Amino acid sequence: MTVSYLSFRVPYSANRDCVIVIKPQREAYQAVCVDAATRRTIGSPSLRRDTNGGRPQVSAADVIGRIGSYRLASAAVDLETDELADRSRRISSQLRSRRRL
Repeated sequence: MTVSYLSFRVPYSANRDCVIVIKPQREAYQAVCVDAATRRTIGSPSLRRDTNGGRPQVSAADVIGRIGSYRLASAAVDLETDELADRSRRISSQLRSRRRL
């Protein structure tokens, strides 16, 4: 049996991209959407097999639609918040080290 994966890279917010990989499972196909920068999974909807049992004809927009705009917005906010906190910690650390000199 040949295993085939299909992958897309698509923006899901203003400055965030996700990589969508569609892989076969036993009864259906699984579309996994992962944030391109952090590699965190955003969503993974199941897709029904095509009428002949093969890979479904699906676009990136279809997968994004199945994940849902609220989930995508929530993931973008969570990731941006984490990055902002990391930047704030780095800047605070740099300022503390400069004061010691």
